[in-house]
Amino acid sequence: MNNFKAIIGIEVHTELNTRSKMFSSSPVSSYDEVNTNINEIDLGLPGILPSPNKEAVIKGIQLATALGMKIDTNLCFDRKNYFYQDLPKGFQITQQYHPIGRDGQVIINDKKINIERIHLEEDTAKQIVIDGDLCLDYNRCGVPLIEIVSQPDIDTPKQAVGYLMELKRNLIFLNISDGKMEDGSFRVDVNISVAPIGSKTLGTKVEIKNINSFVSVSRAIEYEFDRQVRQLLKGEFVAQETRRWDDAKCQTVFMRSKSDAIDYRYFREPNIVEMDISHLVPEAQKNMNELPSVIRNNLIHNGVADNVVNQLLDDYAAYKAFKYVNSKLNNPGVVITWILVELPSLLRSNTKTYESLSYEFLDRAIAMLRLLINQEINGKQAKTIFEKMYNSSKDASSLIKELGFEQIKDPTLIENYLTKYLELNKEMVAQYKERPERVEKFFIGLLMRDTKGQANPNVAIELLKKLLH
Repeated sequence: MNNFKAIIGIEVHTELNTRSKMFSSSPVSSYDEVNTNINEIDLGLPGILPSPNKEAVIKGIQLATALGMKIDTNLCFDRKNYFYQDLPKGFQITQQYHPIGRDGQVIINDKKINIERIHLEEDTAKQIVIDGDLCLDYNRCGVPLIEIVSQPDIDTPKQAVGYLMELKRNLIFLNISDGKMEDGSFRVDVNISVAPIGSKTLGTKVEIKNINSFVSVSRAIEYEFDRQVRQLLKGEFVAQETRRWDDAKCQTVFMRSKSDAIDYRYFREPNIVEMDISHLVPEAQKNMNELPSVIRNNLIHNGVADNVVNQLLDDYAAYKAFKYVNSKLNNPGVVITWILVELPSLLRSNTKTYESLSYEFLDRAIAMLRLLINQEINGKQAKTIFEKMYNSSKDASSLIKELGFEQIKDPTLIENYLTKYLELNKEMVAQYKERPERVEKFFIGLLMRDTKGQANPNVAIELLKKLLH
């Protein structure tokens, strides 16, 4: 087994989060009632004239820019001719000959994975089996897609998953797609062959279709590598075919032979004229969100740990919450503790996600964290306030009064406490010159115990040092 290597290429189809479809004005939504977001263009009725969606074209330019690709400013489309029940026109409009982007790359742990092309096209209807009958939901028919085709530069399942995660981050952070594999808006096909290490001849390529999770991508590659190597070691021929991943059986399953490949008879789409989109490129690039790679570098520069960086890049809503709060406080350590550590438990207990957070709540959280940073409240009090604030519309100031967390700032009152402690603990006072920090911590601890944490620490430490000296 160790004498063989895997040669892996990946094709990704991602649905764009545009308001309307690729060539019609029908709205795009994954959650509307079936067969309601359709019109004559989606159904391929006679006399239709499709028109490209400008928003989808701009998103294509932005993705090409993010991946460092050459952008083809001559926008044109082709027909991919085949008949299937989920394709009402009898052909799909795509970009076979002039993809919007060519020759890009993604870098994963210093490994460069080249991307051959990305192209715009339309999706097909969704197939649903109900009581043994094949039913079609045309809401998905015509939804804008970008197909992303890598070169066979991937060697391992780990690299494959890393590549897909980086693609997904770009799509989500640039607001191109929601990247939800569970909803079918990020679909993965893997092409894999094996060959002896050192061989210049590639093995027979096998395609694995529509894998629906990153875990399944890794397992499918591992299984298929093992299957092909075992066949070669037994002197058997690896057939060129299309297989699917069976999650229940944890194995790839034969679908069809590649020798049955369809001749799609591509030709230029006659109902869409060629367009010069060079004027759209500056507009698209000017309005791009921050790239995940730039965000990563900025976070690391500000001392954020790698695991926290990955946590933020894997959840765009969490990153937006973190960014908004930190833009007001400029204190990444405190923001990480409360937005990435304390807040998730509250969200889970209420079966909510970061998407549910409002700026109104985040503004109240910012006000509370300012009080904590300024030592107007302590950490234990802040935790109680944070939870009650999340479950109500109350702000930190009103909760401090309600909970009796108002601080004692009267110097005379605090000095009375400290004077009593010094009189009762003269042996500890005698250690002050040798161990000042320990002594200060001891007396401040007594004060916080007796005042239930309500003594202002800044006033207390200043008075204590004065008394000790």
